[in-house]
Amino acid sequence: MFRKLRIKMTLFCILIISLILLSMTAVLLFLLHQNEELTSFQDFEETVSELYQDFTGEVTLSHSWLDEVCLSNDLIISVLDNGEPLLYRQNQVDADVELLFTQAQETALNEFAISELSVADGSSLVHKEFQMNKSSEGISRSCQTSVAYISTNYSVLCITAIRFPVLQDIWTNSLYRSVIMITLCAIFLLSLLSFFLIRHLVRPLEEGHKRQINFFADASHELRSPLAVLISSLSAMESCPGQKKEFLQTIKKESLRMQRLVNDMFTLASLDNGKIAIHKKDVCLYTLFLETYEKFEAAAIHKNIFLEISIPEESDAMAYCDPERLTQVFTILFDNAVSYTPEGGHILAAVFESHDKFTITVSDSGPGIPDDAKEKIFSRFYRYDQSRTDKNHFGLGLSIAKEIMELHDGTISVQDSAEGGAEFIVVLPANTNSKQISIH
Repeated sequence: MFRKLRIKMTLFCILIISLILLSMTAVLLFLLHQNEELTSFQDFEETVSELYQDFTGEVTLSHSWLDEVCLSNDLIISVLDNGEPLLYRQNQVDADVELLFTQAQETALNEFAISELSVADGSSLVHKEFQMNKSSEGISRSCQTSVAYISTNYSVLCITAIRFPVLQDIWTNSLYRSVIMITLCAIFLLSLLSFFLIRHLVRPLEEGHKRQINFFADASHELRSPLAVLISSLSAMESCPGQKKEFLQTIKKESLRMQRLVNDMFTLASLDNGKIAIHKKDVCLYTLFLETYEKFEAAAIHKNIFLEISIPEESDAMAYCDPERLTQVFTILFDNAVSYTPEGGHILAAVFESHDKFTITVSDSGPGIPDDAKEKIFSRFYRYDQSRTDKNHFGLGLSIAKEIMELHDGTISVQDSAEGGAEFIVVLPANTNSKQISIH
């Protein structure tokens, strides 16, 4: 499932990246081509301007001079003297080119009002450069055209100059090739980056999915076991009425186990849906912590565990929090400490106050938590010791505690205790001036 998701997301990213980069490249190539055409046309304008200056300075037009001008500038030139062609004609001029000369002169007249009359007012030179299209055998080709009228002492010369610009195509222009190669490399590198990025983004989903599968498998097992005990106890009560009390105690114990698991699952579901209500108010944190400590004194005595608490003797500092939810966090920490501390062990709980925060610690002399599991134990459905047989824990408490602390803008972490066990550290901001709120 996740493999297909990664593939689809990667292909989608590659498609979007390719469309964006190729579109940008197409626009860039179009602009470069437009710039090349503009540069070529400007060069044509400069060339014919110089040519017309040479015409006005020449006394006699020679075949050799006109041939040199045409070859050196890649031009086709027509020169008319009072409407009649001069002796000079290029060998390659055919009917199509003759028609093109006529079309150019008509365009200059109709669109730009350039004719013999343009030099009748005393101007010696009038010319206009423009683009024209030549269609031949179904192929349209653009040409650069200039039509000029030069007034001499005895006549008016009509000079028509045409050049077919040779613009490089995409694969022969080194600049175009460079742009295309850069685009392809960018698509490849960004596609590769998107592959690794998507794999990194999807990994938490995969891990969460695996943890959920493992959790529901464990929960099913945990629920199946007490259900089997309940059914067998009820059956035994029918056959052995004299032991009814013992069977009822077993039924009660297993029912409480099932209730605790269901409550934890409901709490997690509420956290997922954002339906956990946090009602903050000013409370005495020391009183809240001490009340939770007292609930576990009997369990600690039963296991021969020395349970010690350290709080300031005199302090009226108030914490702005939800007392019910914070009590739930303290209960999780004390329950874990009592459960994992062996007989004859030691548990130390303490509260420290500073100007902007409260720090609560619960440390034990139990087996401790490996370094590689210190972050994972706050993940949902995670139990670092898969071989443990304690039926009262399902690996959900610390993840619930972390969620509650985040709703209080606080933190919870773990480190090794001085006695070799685990020390859980809760930090709660001391924001006593806030107003009561409710988060849903």
